[in-house]
Amino acid sequence: MGDTRISTEEAKSLVSRGFGVEAASLVRLDSYEDENFLVTDGHGKRFVLKVARQGTRSGELEAQNVAMERVATHSPDIAAPRPVASSRGEMIVDAGDGRLARLLSFIDGEFLVDVRPHPPRMLRSLGRMVAKIDRALLDLRHEGAHRTIRWDLAHAHEVARDTDPIVEPRLRADVDYLVLRFEEDVVPVLSGLRHSVVHNDANDHNVLVSRGGCSGLIDFGDLVHTATVFDLAIAVENGMLGEEEPLVAGAEVVAGYHEGLPLEEQELEVLFPSLCARLAVSVVIASREASPENPYVGVSQRAVRALISKLMRISPDRALRAFRGATGRAASVGAGGRSSASTLELRKRLLGRNLGLSYASPLKIVRGAMQYLFDDSGRAYLDCVNNVCHVGHSHAGVVRAIARQAAALNTNTRYLHDNIVELAERLTATLPAPLRVCYFVNSGSEANDLAMRMAKAHTGRDEMLVLDGAYHGTTAADIGVSPYKFDGPGGAGAPSTTRRIPMPDPYRGAHRTGEEYARDVRGVVEKRPERLAAFIAEPLLGVGGQVVPPAGFFASAFKAVRAAGGITIADEVQTGFGRVGSKWWAFELHDVIPDIVTMGKPMGNGHPIAAVVTTEEIAASFANGMEYFNTYGGNPVSCAAALAVLDAIERDELRANASRVGDELTRRLKELQSSKVSIGDVRGHGLFLGVDLVRDRDTKAPDGELARAVIEKLKSEGILLSRDGPGKNVLKIKPPMPFSLENADELVGALGHL
Repeated sequence: MGDTRISTEEAKSLVSRGFGVEAASLVRLDSYEDENFLVTDGHGKRFVLKVARQGTRSGELEAQNVAMERVATHSPDIAAPRPVASSRGEMIVDAGDGRLARLLSFIDGEFLVDVRPHPPRMLRSLGRMVAKIDRALLDLRHEGAHRTIRWDLAHAHEVARDTDPIVEPRLRADVDYLVLRFEEDVVPVLSGLRHSVVHNDANDHNVLVSRGGCSGLIDFGDLVHTATVFDLAIAVENGMLGEEEPLVAGAEVVAGYHEGLPLEEQELEVLFPSLCARLAVSVVIASREASPENPYVGVSQRAVRALISKLMRISPDRALRAFRGATGRAASVGAGGRSSASTLELRKRLLGRNLGLSYASPLKIVRGAMQYLFDDSGRAYLDCVNNVCHVGHSHAGVVRAIARQAAALNTNTRYLHDNIVELAERLTATLPAPLRVCYFVNSGSEANDLAMRMAKAHTGRDEMLVLDGAYHGTTAADIGVSPYKFDGPGGAGAPSTTRRIPMPDPYRGAHRTGEEYARDVRGVVEKRPERLAAFIAEPLLGVGGQVVPPAGFFASAFKAVRAAGGITIADEVQTGFGRVGSKWWAFELHDVIPDIVTMGKPMGNGHPIAAVVTTEEIAASFANGMEYFNTYGGNPVSCAAALAVLDAIERDELRANASRVGDELTRRLKELQSSKVSIGDVRGHGLFLGVDLVRDRDTKAPDGELARAVIEKLKSEGILLSRDGPGKNVLKIKPPMPFSLENADELVGALGHL
């Protein structure tokens, strides 16, 4: 037989000579690694012939046989297969070519997979049945159960770590996150968990049902000695499949299990990340091995993928509360440490009073998962605005890169290190020539401050040209070029070295075309050209109201500035790294190349790193003898984070996602605009969008109060937005880049009900 499948004729011969059973019929069954056949003798009695894969040790099969007998003895109400003795009294026979075979009794009935949805009574009975089996096996000691198999969740982080075979970028990133949670929440406490021999595969194709409850369990082929709670995790995961409210379904399974085998507190704490890890293992193995020749490996994968999507927006803290409640314990857990009220009181007392908070009732956010945030009560929020965690909150690749590098070394740029040069090489590869020289700093504010310093050093001039309503950061120099700040509350007005031009807003501004706004630039520049150092601008205005300047504006403006001897600075702190979808950098939308590009916010996915990229000529002017040193800028850990972000943008195909989702979201918002007179304008590119709310479409009068009310209302529905613009009336949409079409539907649906 070798490595090829055993034929039905060979199987018939094996049943006859090995077990003395003459098969009237023999049918091959779907199976994963072993080969299974349904055998019917001349009297209509049925059996299952199981031929183990090559290399299977007899001790492993003996352990399974002992376990089946143990279940039959301790829990006779549970239908489970039993081994049939051979004609020589053996339970395991030689099938030839190093393969072993067994004949098992056949268990008839309907499978759990065929019952949708699962009634609560059935789910609870699933938990009870698995608990009975685990109780029966608690004191089983057999060397054959101590083995290493990839379906043992103790090895989930090793098996599922390689997600490359997963084709779908979004699913791959979600699976990475689930594995990360297992590494962080389960692996460190694994050795302290209760261990025993478990069935290890109570999936809905193995669980039998009758009279509204779970009545039997087949296929002991994955039996293993591992953490006892992993058996429950598998049962809960399968109980959740196909359910509208998976956590409610899972809690029923937990309640039933706890009745039969009380759960320890630590087992409850690891249950949710463990069942998520089981899903991750399932997807990785199915993606790696599914083929037309092996369809069984892909069984349930559509349901598995749908469940992962639902579980991504369930906080582990909320799951723990539900599972604790199912066991009769107090449902509350201290996931967030202090209460929100206590944290707020300390913040007011210990932190600066002008440190702002979002929302009338501030949120205490304690966890994040890709495009979702979770508060201290375990409630999930769809994050539509936090563009700092660019590739997703707690993105596994970024988290691991930071931890790995921090464990090895973190120092400064006075020493050689590969991370900083690799980052510079990869970063400049995304930019057009001649932008080839990098300086690394800690924030976008610092990047803009440095860029202006470089511009002044290069030109020998001191005046900056800025757009009205712009914001460029928190340093003194940044505030001086930020009308949003110096014209706002507490501001002292424009410094004498700052010149400004009207915001090129084609919706509400004085002009409609780029050339008209460019004339304003030329008019300001020509008044005092000898003093102009640089023009700094966002290619798409953020706090200005998510404004998209009209075509031709930047090309003409840059030409006027350069004609006067000034240089151009593109502030990509909010818009860079593929957020606009079709391009890496928003300035590319305008067919211009700036002399300096600044970047920050998304660069480290929340880790403090930013950069200034410029030309050889400007860098040479800046190298005037004064050393430039930044203690933390360009450190190995920050650079590792930034490299991981670049990896994720490519691996997760986030630019394509921004284009696809952004285009559809824009289309849906414009459809909504046609029926909502309060929506004056919808604008933006990719996942950088603005919805301009007005009191009157004709006058375009900003409705900041409506925007505030919308944001508060959506927050109450689990969707996070914020507002900007001079009138505080523009809903800004700039979510983490994994934001999906389903998320877009949810957002538009919520806005449509306002």
